[in-house]
Amino acid sequence: MVDRSVTRTAERRPAAPPRSRLPWWAVVLLVFAASRVVTTLLFVWVRSQATAQSRAGADPSLLGLATAWDGAWYWFIAVNGYPAVLPVDGTGAVTTNQWAFLPVYPYVAKALTLGLLDWRVVAVAVSVVAGAAAAVLLGALLLPRIGRSAALFATAVFSFSPLSFVLQMAYAEALGLALLLAALVLIDRRRYLAAIAPTVVLAFTRPGALVLALTVALVLAVRLVRARRGGPAVPVAELVAGALLAAAATVSGFAWSAIAALATGRPDAYFATEGAWRALWMPHSDIVLFQPWFFAADFWMGRAFGADAAPVLGPVLLVLVVGAFAALLVSRPARRLGLVAVLWCASYGLYLLAVFFPQSSVFRVLMPMAPLAGVLTPRGRAARTAVLGGAVALQALWLWVVLGPLQTYWTVL
Repeated sequence: MVDRSVTRTAERRPAAPPRSRLPWWAVVLLVFAASRVVTTLLFVWVRSQATAQSRAGADPSLLGLATAWDGAWYWFIAVNGYPAVLPVDGTGAVTTNQWAFLPVYPYVAKALTLGLLDWRVVAVAVSVVAGAAAAVLLGALLLPRIGRSAALFATAVFSFSPLSFVLQMAYAEALGLALLLAALVLIDRRRYLAAIAPTVVLAFTRPGALVLALTVALVLAVRLVRARRGGPAVPVAELVAGALLAAAATVSGFAWSAIAALATGRPDAYFATEGAWRALWMPHSDIVLFQPWFFAADFWMGRAFGADAAPVLGPVLLVLVVGAFAALLVSRPARRLGLVAVLWCASYGLYLLAVFFPQSSVFRVLMPMAPLAGVLTPRGRAARTAVLGGAVALQALWLWVVLGPLQTYWTVL
């Protein structure tokens, strides 16, 4: 005999939402494709906002917008290569030149033109394909940690993020992110030897190989400490493989500066070039670790509140920024992302604090912290819609700022 109370309860219970029949990676690709449509529409809108004062000039083409800023440098490298003699100004100081840009992206795009196609078109296509790969690899990194729903939403946040328009520009960011996330996925699965290949290619695509070396060292150190406290033992073979990966990352991370030195006959060629780009914001000087952030804190606070307030407000702002970032990394939502993701973000944050001068490009440079998108995963549909809507609105704002009618300190991409 059937218990009618049980039957009535089952009838009242809402049916579970149908699970997508598509594999998770196919869902990611569909979302990424939708994000490219949105970004393209934003490019069309920003094009209509351009004036003679715009960085891209009046009435730019969509391809012109997509290949602006660093895209012009990558095109120049594809056509002309790197200088054998560093350019200098009247004082003898090195000026901005191609050695600040790594070679994989421009030369891959050049090879794919087959000598027939427009380099700019191919370069943008490479970025879009690499961006799609990066979204899938981000999902692969987060899926085992936070589950299918949250991981898929994190990839949507990544795809629609305020800086995601860079993923369809002639920038090396998308290819660098794909290589980085491939390495992180392999490291998370403890396939250290397999991670050597994407790490070495990354070293010649975007800065990050040295940070991966630190990440691997920290991951192994934490696991060894846990093993001593009664956790799972770390096999010797795994330690050796991890050490080989860290060594490969370190050697390849310094390789470009060595190549620049050999090609130009100047031992400090790469660092002098980096200093030249930094000199656009601060006086020419040798690169001193952590110095740029203290200088920038005074620089920006001085412009916001006056020179007298800067010496006080600058350090306070810097402490608040570093403290907020540290608090984020130790929060429960961040720890759910896994040891590799958290230690990568911590290592990369330390790297930026050591060498980067914070200006408008800082938002683009933060893109390798993409695993933190896994923190922005509210459960409610309304909350998720608000997050994605906010991301698109900020993308529109930032695209308008850097390629629209303005020219200020903050219009540099």
